Amino acid sequence: MQRTSELIMRCLAQMRPGKVLLMNPPADSLFQELEAHGHDVSTWSQDFGASRWFFNNGAKAGFGVVPDLAALPGLISPGQIIPDQVILFQPREKERLEMLLHFLSHAMPAQGCLWLVGENQSGIKSAGKLLESFFGAVRKLDSARHCILYRAQSPAPPEEFRLESYIHKWALDIPSARLRMVSLPGVFAHGRLDRGTEVLLQALAQLKGKNAPKGRILDFGCGIGVIGLSLLVKNPELRLTLLDDSALALESARLSLLANGLQAELLPSDGLAEVRQRFDWIVSNPPFHRGVVSDYGIAHRFFAQARSVLSKQGKMLLVSNNHLPYEAWLAEQFGRVDQLESGSGYKVLRASGSNFS
Repeated sequence: MQRTSELIMRCLAQMRPGKVLLMNPPADSLFQELEAHGHDVSTWSQDFGASRWFFNNGAKAGFGVVPDLAALPGLISPGQIIPDQVILFQPREKERLEMLLHFLSHAMPAQGCLWLVGENQSGIKSAGKLLESFFGAVRKLDSARHCILYRAQSPAPPEEFRLESYIHKWALDIPSARLRMVSLPGVFAHGRLDRGTEVLLQALAQLKGKNAPKGRILDFGCGIGVIGLSLLVKNPELRLTLLDDSALALESARLSLLANGLQAELLPSDGLAEVRQRFDWIVSNPPFHRGVVSDYGIAHRFFAQARSVLSKQGKMLLVSNNHLPYEAWLAEQFGRVDQLESGSGYKVLRASGSNFS
C-alpha cells in the first residue's frame, strides 16, 4: 500500500460510514480496506491505466476529466452530483489541483467532507491555502512518512465551475500552416510547445516524399496532439490515431482537432494495451514519468511492444533527451536506427527494418 493510503487508514476512525469516492487514487488495496470497514467505495481516475487496474480488481471504476457519476450507478442520491465523502490524491500540478478543488466544491453537497492527501514532494505542504479558497473549514488531520492529510468541509466555490475557465488556447506556427492548440491543466507542456517536440517537428519538416510519414499513423503519448495534428494538417489523407493514458490529454486533443477542423481517432490506452490495428508509422515524444517519479521502463516497454502494432515495413520516429539510451533499446527490436537531428539536448531517432510478424 502506498504511503498516502496508509495515512488514510491511520485516520479511518474519523470517516463516517457510507459512500466514498476515491479520486486519482494509487493502484493499491486502499479501496478493499475501506470496503472491509463497511464503506461503499467507488474510484475515479484521470489516468486510463489506473482506472483499468481498479476495474480489473473488482472496484467500481470511472475514467474522465472530472467525474461523470452517472457512470457509477448507486453512488449518489437523486439530484446529488458527488457523494458527501471524497478522498482526493494530490496531483503534482497546482493548476490541476485548483481545477479539481473548484469542481468538488461546486459539486459536493453542503454537508460534504473532502480529504486531500499527498506526499511532500507533490506540493501538499502548500495545499492548505488553496483548500481555503474553496472550503470554509480546513484542518490538517495528520502527517507521517513525508505525507500530509487535510480535511475540508463546508464547500464554498467562489464561482460556478466551468471547465472552459481552465482551458488554455495558443497558436502553433509550422511551415505553411498555423495550428490552434487547446490544453488543460495536467497535460505535458500545458499551454506551450516543449523543446523536445519542437526538435521533432523540425526533423519531420525535413522528411519529404517517400521518407515522410504516410498511411496509418499512431501518435503515442499524444498529449494535446501537437505531433499528430502537425502531420494531419499537411496531409488530411493520413489516418491518424491519437493515443494517451490521460483523460486530460485526450480531451485537449479532441478540442484541438475541433479547433482546426480535423478528424482523428482518440484512443485511451495504458501503453499499447488497447491498440487493435497495425500502423505504418509511430511518432512520439515518449513519456517517462509516473507522477513525480521518472520511469524509463515506460519507453522500454513501448519499444518492445511496437512490433505487435507496426506493419511489416513500419517505422518509428521519436525524440528523446540525449542522455537516454534509446538507440540501444530500439536496436534490440529494429534492424536499423538512425539519428536524424540533434539540438538543445535532444535527439530525433528513426527506427526501421524489423521483420514484424
